[in-house]
Amino acid sequence: MASKGVSTLAVVIAVIIVIIGAYAVWTYPRAVVNFPVAFTAGSDVIKQPFTVPTLDNQVQVTVTVQSGTAIWRASILTDNNTLWSHTATQGGMTTYSSGWMTLQPGNYNFSFGTIGIGGVNAQVTVTAKGGVW
Repeated sequence: MASKGVSTLAVVIAVIIVIIGAYAVWTYPRAVVNFPVAFTAGSDVIKQPFTVPTLDNQVQVTVTVQSGTAIWRASILTDNNTLWSHTATQGGMTTYSSGWMTLQPGNYNFSFGTIGIGGVNAQVTVTAKGGVW
């Protein structure tokens, strides 16, 4: 009788561990947008749609500028409403990382634009995460 109780407890513990492990894997931080930017002098804009997956509720924007001199603006939009944006004056190499911000699972648009007398070369990444991360 005690042996049956111990095996039932072992099965319950194993199922809990599998559920927690699956949740951790599903919500681990991952890039939902990742693209290079290579703009010449003047103004230009790139828009990329992205989805915040189910169980994720936070995103972070990273802009890594390798070279260039320009004013750039990064934005997260939904139905043409700006949910988040950041503008910077760029001259040379730098990396900008936003803090983690809360976004509900769903579809969004990411916009990256520049204006200036020089061009800009950059890498843009939007990372989504959820759960305990």
